[in-house]
Amino acid sequence: ALARQGEAPEMPPRMVTIEELRLLETLDADHAVFEAVCGKGTYIRALARDIALALGTVGHLVALRRTRVGPFDEKSAISLDELGENMHVAAACEYLLPVETALDDIPALAVTEIEAGRLRNGQAVSLLRKADLDRIADLESGDTALAMADGKPVALVRYTAGEIQPVRVLNL
Repeated sequence: ALARQGEAPEMPPRMVTIEELRLLETLDADHAVFEAVCGKGTYIRALARDIALALGTVGHLVALRRTRVGPFDEKSAISLDELGENMHVAAACEYLLPVETALDDIPALAVTEIEAGRLRNGQAVSLLRKADLDRIADLESGDTALAMADGKPVALVRYTAGEIQPVRVLNL
């Protein structure tokens, strides 16, 4: 709506992590291909705009391709056609990964079976006992963790004020 009124939207600056930015190819005087390795929350379109502005010009993206998200990359991906062809045969199992693969970057938190039961029922679990201190040593208030019981994922939990609250229960 602002753009239609001729106003530029205000985008507050935010800190992001750009681990790597490489120029792969210069197609012509007005087009280039870059590859970026960046942290979550990075807006690549905004990065392209900011680079162009720093060079005293304007710029935009013609194409954007995400080649990696967490532990997943293009090399390990399969096409939807290939998945459709193999969906109902044993060969499909070779493409399946455990749920933990997608949650690999989230810290794991061991819970007892009793605590797991409470989490599955949507209840918070208090971790204020002295024996709990080792389990929560790496967690800060507001952190998300993967509650695991006997090596199996139970729930994504949020740690706040000495307790974990289920955010998403995993019925696996």
